[in-house]
Amino acid sequence: MEGETLMKHIVFEFAVFVFAVMLAGCGDGTPEQAMARAVAFAGQGRWDKASKIAERTARKHPDLVAAQVLRAVTAERCGDRNGALDAARRAAELAPESFEAQYTLGRLYAADTARASEAEQVLLRAWKTRRDDVRVKILLCNVAMAMNSPRSIGYLSMISRLPELKDSAELKNQFAVSYVRKGDLASAQRYFAAAFREGRTNPEIILNVARFYDGCLHSGKVAARLYREYLRTAGIDDSGKVEAAARLSRLESAN
Repeated sequence: MEGETLMKHIVFEFAVFVFAVMLAGCGDGTPEQAMARAVAFAGQGRWDKASKIAERTARKHPDLVAAQVLRAVTAERCGDRNGALDAARRAAELAPESFEAQYTLGRLYAADTARASEAEQVLLRAWKTRRDDVRVKILLCNVAMAMNSPRSIGYLSMISRLPELKDSAELKNQFAVSYVRKGDLASAQRYFAAAFREGRTNPEIILNVARFYDGCLHSGKVAARLYREYLRTAGIDDSGKVEAAARLSRLESAN
């Protein structure tokens, strides 16, 4: 069954803006001035312009951590994943204690499930430099779940203490999925029930609960009702609609 990530429930903050205050007031012709211009273009959504300036600055100043992080973020936004990874790795090598450098590399690795183990190692380095950062905790949870690691429960417990997430249906859904992967169906059912109570209008949660009753508890009647509810609430382009319709058809045919 598929767990939904929590990252989309947190406002994503681009690393370039971390440098905005630091860059203020720098003189003309300096790399800091060039980066300030790139940040300004990024703020306007002109990522192609920001990326060109960032790439030029990073090439001229290969040992400047801020330039490499800026290059990584702008390259990513322009679809140049290889360029983003190269710059992020360079930044992480230059500054093992820099949160921005380690977080940026970890986040890029986390986008590739094949690199989940590497992502976890890098993100742990970022977490050690800034233990109160919500984004790192959520990404650590996501990569642990991608690896089916038992550590996902520990990361979820850490996240559950965050005021903005502790009572969310999405968090309870994540706990439930983790317990399914661990084989603890009783705990999974308890968390799915709580997630469903608080997220009755969330199609993703409804679909996950339906999958659980279908594939784990083998309760066809309950699963069929939930698949129907999901199909009523899901958006036109929801990727789960084909799966839900097929599963519902199978259950109806069995009856």
